[in-house]
Amino acid sequence: MRINSSVQIFVAASLLVSSVGVMAATVQSNGGTVHFKGEIVNAACSVSADSTDQTVSLGQYRTAKFKAAGDKTGLVPFTIKLQDCDTTVSTNASVAFTGVSDSVDPAVLAVSNIGGGASGAASGVGIEIADSQGKVLVPNSGNFSTPHQLKDGDNVLALTARYKSTLAAVTPGAADADATFTLKYE
Repeated sequence: MRINSSVQIFVAASLLVSSVGVMAATVQSNGGTVHFKGEIVNAACSVSADSTDQTVSLGQYRTAKFKAAGDKTGLVPFTIKLQDCDTTVSTNASVAFTGVSDSVDPAVLAVSNIGGGASGAASGVGIEIADSQGKVLVPNSGNFSTPHQLKDGDNVLALTARYKSTLAAVTPGAADADATFTLKYE
């Protein structure tokens, strides 16, 4: 028995349509969450996105480096980048820091074990922040850095950080700290 060619075409087309329908089924799955953070400011400049949440690596030092309270490591530079500055609004910018101060020496940030590693936190040491002129920026003091004269466009506030021993005996461990900065435009 011979099948009519039009019937064959109809059967082939039906099979093709049904297989395409199976392949084209829509599937949805949860993908996750995207957090958008930002702020609109009425200031002379805006802070560059790569400066708002940065990590400054101070390095690794032996406890033997610290022989007395007040001993310091080398300076580690870091910057806060300002963009789209308008000198008709303000001509100077300065920065201050807040964070957990060391209980022995409030001029430095207390260190902790932010990463949660097994070693625990170091003790007898804190983190000192200074501006480009060497002025120590005491956390929570409300004292701002030496004013930086702005130019229209992009600007960079140069800063440094380093470890400073607060006790004669420093114990090993993680030596991390978080600080929040505030800008002042004049």
